[in-house]
Amino acid sequence: MILRKLIIATVAGFILSACGSGSNANAEQKKDSLAEAGTNGPVEYAQNEAISPDKALPIVIDFNATWCGPCQRFAPIFTETAKEYKGKAIFMSVNVDNSPEAARQFEVSAIPQVSILMPDGTISSTVGFMDKTQFTEFLRKAIP
Repeated sequence: MILRKLIIATVAGFILSACGSGSNANAEQKKDSLAEAGTNGPVEYAQNEAISPDKALPIVIDFNATWCGPCQRFAPIFTETAKEYKGKAIFMSVNVDNSPEAARQFEVSAIPQVSILMPDGTISSTVGFMDKTQFTEFLRKAIP
């Protein structure tokens, strides 16, 4: 009896999560607002879903956690650089504890990790703290 209830609850959860994703129009609206916000500085990504490429701009993703010292030291560098790259890329900050699906998608095994998702779907990643010069050099290799 308990097993049956567990199976029913699991199936109901899958159905609700599939239905709760909304229509394609809502997904496009969310993506458009992300692109617009991302050109003004880092976007805090709080969704527990996969991240898909933007049609026009690369997405620079900082995978981090509040308990990670190197992540906290890198955060102001990421924010400052995001402002400098306004209009050239979307900058997104992803807390791995709050968005495990996104962390799995980019195979995050250590943080901080910065990944660049290009419009064609290719991904470049690096792990570990970077100072401003190192981060800018990493970006220059991927973003013209």
